[in-house]
Amino acid sequence: MRHRTCRGPSAAAVLSAVTGIVLLVAVSSVGLAAGLADQLVGTWRVVRYIDTDASGKVTYPFGEHPSGYFVYDLTGHHSVQIMRTPARPPFIAGDDKEGTDAEVRAAYDGYVAFFGTYRVDEAHRIVTHVVEGSLNPSYTGTDQPRPFTLEGDVLVIQVRDEDGSSYFRELHRVK
Repeated sequence: MRHRTCRGPSAAAVLSAVTGIVLLVAVSSVGLAAGLADQLVGTWRVVRYIDTDASGKVTYPFGEHPSGYFVYDLTGHHSVQIMRTPARPPFIAGDDKEGTDAEVRAAYDGYVAFFGTYRVDEAHRIVTHVVEGSLNPSYTGTDQPRPFTLEGDVLVIQVRDEDGSSYFRELHRVK
């Protein structure tokens, strides 16, 4: 009588598979437990940009559907660019260097851009933009602390000033 031998996976193959599963679970758990600074890394599309003055008047400085991005990278650098929508029409002269004072002012008021480094205070949920350069000269060389909440792929930056004015920025992660 012949005996059949088991031709299933070898002990080494089983051990290898189990080890792989354990490592995958461990790596996934580390990703889920990542700090706020790690979760902030990426590109964020501006969805809402709303200012409210002390009297409660709501304004949309870049229109009700602004266009722009906040980018936070792994090296601790950031870049922010936001544009009014609908976009301003081209200058009447047909040359960006030949705009009237009113056209140039409208273009300036309809766009914000700054860059630099950033740091995250996880305990207080504040990201501070350390502005190295900006379209607005008064921003250059300043620290701009921004309280934020982060839930999944939605980043909200919201501040209420002592005078009762506030601003609200909603951003969605770009995938």
